[in-house]
Amino acid sequence: MSKNKFCSIVSKESREPIAGSAPFAEHFVFVSWPKKFWGFEAMEAKGGFPKGLKAWMKENSKTFGKISIKLVNRSDTNNKMSDIFIYPGKYIYSNVNPDNIPRILDSHFQQGLRFPNSLKKFNNDQIFICTHGRHDKCCSKFGQKLAIKMHDYVKKQNLNLEIWESSHLGGHRFAATLIDFPKGYSYGRMTPEEIPFFFEYRNANKIYIPAYRGSVFLTELEKVAEANVQHYCFAKKWLCNLEINNIGIVSENKFNCIAKFNDANNLIRIDEEFPKELKFSFVLKEFKNASGCDSIENPELRKCWEMELPDDI
Repeated sequence: MSKNKFCSIVSKESREPIAGSAPFAEHFVFVSWPKKFWGFEAMEAKGGFPKGLKAWMKENSKTFGKISIKLVNRSDTNNKMSDIFIYPGKYIYSNVNPDNIPRILDSHFQQGLRFPNSLKKFNNDQIFICTHGRHDKCCSKFGQKLAIKMHDYVKKQNLNLEIWESSHLGGHRFAATLIDFPKGYSYGRMTPEEIPFFFEYRNANKIYIPAYRGSVFLTELEKVAEANVQHYCFAKKWLCNLEINNIGIVSENKFNCIAKFNDANNLIRIDEEFPKELKFSFVLKEFKNASGCDSIENPELRKCWEMELPDDI
């Protein structure tokens, strides 16, 4: 039994794998709403937030693919007018009356219409950091500090990038968690000390592998395979581009894939040459850990995919 009160520290100490743990959705919707009104469930926010969006999200996910709605906040956020960001596509509806949020989402997904009076050109990338302390205290303790430090760093470096605090992004036991859009890269166990290294990779158009959870737009097996092979290449010091192919289900507890490797543009290989292809296998193993800070005394048994050593082809 752990004496620690924070699930993210317990998770890290137990070496719970982070690769492949990214959340998944085909559509991500972020609605600006003051953090002081957030409840345990984001869709039950107060301050005049429209009712029924959770049911709307569930119903429309049946037709359009999984939709995930999150609340976001920064210093200028108010509950008089909201901004709506939708990925993929990098759409923004700005200065929306909260009462009109359901109508705009209906139009966007069901009719493919745009509202020219509220739509504006959106060029900046966005990073959403979970600081949803009412959902789990790890997100407040670790996410809040990261959000403040990253905002200060971006401002000092004069980067065309927006930093937002977000409601629950999934996997608070991996706090601090964030998603980098528009690419949809999910990261966990990020610390303020890693910020310069994170941006060194990001500015070079590379994934920051030490904290990489996977792509939020990949389905489960694709996400598990891609993230784990990325971590494998990083450990081998292979500076390469990879492509995941031929995902095959062996049984309910095992699958495999073929990973192809190519030279990364303008990069030099380090230590050793890498092969053109490798076959990777993944097995489903049981893992006992707390799902949140409120369940440390009663850890749950969950299953997660682990990668076996690759086979030469």
